[in-house]
Amino acid sequence: MELDEKISPNHEKVLSRLLSLSDGIFAFAITLLILNIVLPYGTAKAEIPQALLALWPKLLAFLISFVVIGLYWIVHVRQFRVIRKYNTGLLWLNLLFLMFIVLIPFSTGVLSDFEVTASVVLYAANMACAGFTATGIWIYATRCKLVDAKLGPAQVRRGIIMNLIAPVGFTLSIGLAFVNANLAAYSWLLIGIAHRAVDWIFKLPKSDDDI
Repeated sequence: MELDEKISPNHEKVLSRLLSLSDGIFAFAITLLILNIVLPYGTAKAEIPQALLALWPKLLAFLISFVVIGLYWIVHVRQFRVIRKYNTGLLWLNLLFLMFIVLIPFSTGVLSDFEVTASVVLYAANMACAGFTATGIWIYATRCKLVDAKLGPAQVRRGIIMNLIAPVGFTLSIGLAFVNANLAAYSWLLIGIAHRAVDWIFKLPKSDDDI
């Protein structure tokens, strides 16, 4: 489906500012992740290999968060490829979404420094809130007719279903964390598989502008 509805100059200007702010916060959040990874001060040269091995939990947390922030950025970009207008509600929802994004470096640091149930729950809750808010942006924009008029119901439905997979997965892992925190963390790897599986099982209609 070709989406080419023109944006009015006023809406285009505001949406451009919204995207500039969003991209800046995404870049800031993804950069802050690396600040959690440092070798202990005073590490001797001979101790560097062992010190690097000891950093593997931080490196794993960094990798997971980098990928998740990247995926949420892609979702955001795709959403605003078809969002043509704005209102105050959309602006506030976007700010709420960005708040959860900028919180990810903090929850990542807690997760890598403290291997306890509370850190896993905090991290999963942070990711789930970001995902649910991103889904909320999509639902709100489509319900308020802020999107391209040529966007079909199938694409709207696909956007909702696919956007919900990650936050639902993180939410389910919160309950699992109270049984086994490590198992809950490993379950996050299944979210990507679930995303592909749902797409294949339900054979959701898609196009170049899919969310």
